[in-house]
Formats: sequence, C-alpha cells, structure tokens
Amino acid sequence: MAIAISVIAPVAIAAPADIPLVGANSGKATTLRRGQSARVELQTNASTGYMWKVDAERGINVMLVTTVATRPGMVGAPSVASYRVMGARRGTYRIVFRYMRPWEGKAVRTLTYIVRIV
Repeated sequence: MAIAISVIAPVAIAAPADIPLVGANSGKATTLRRGQSARVELQTNASTGYMWKVDAERGINVMLVTTVATRPGMVGAPSVASYRVMGARRGTYRIVFRYMRPWEGKAVRTLTYIVRIV
C-alpha cells in the first residue's frame, strides 16, 4: 500500500520595500503610512572612533539594521550603516543623526529628517 504525502510550500509574502528618506536638513517631511518603513543609509567609519548617534522623538522608532563595508578586507575603509525608521503613532517627528566620537561630545556632521506618519 502506497502512502501519498502532500507538501504545501509556504507562500512568501513580500514585505513592502523601505522608502529611502530624503531631504535631510531641507525642512521637508517624508510621509509614511503607519506600519510602513523608511530607510536611512549613512557612511560611517568606526576605525576612526566616529559613530552616528540617533535622537528620535517619542512615537517613532529608529534602529540600526546593518553596517556593510564599502571595501571588504581593507583596514580603515568606510562602511554604510542602514537604519530602519517606523512610526508607531500618527504625527510629525524629527530624527536627528549626529556623527561624532562619543567621548568628544561634539558632532562633526548633523542630519535632520522630518517624518510624517498618517
């Protein structure tokens, strides 16, 4: 007697792609729907001690997703840090990225993004 086994492959539902945030320091807001995410990609170089410090208003989440070397295997080469931004509540929020050495306390570069969640 033969036994038939049926395998049902799970259907992958693609998540919507992150929207790149544009307009740093321009004063123009990027609009996202609740649950939609945006992406910020910033060049960084940890070998120099510099890192991006993120200050985001309550109601919006910003998390570091990846850091990828631009020239793998090359000591001291820069990387690209990718951050994901998601709004939890409706409203307009400011996100400030400061490129700094934590022990110095002063940013050498500041980028401000405005995000409107609808």
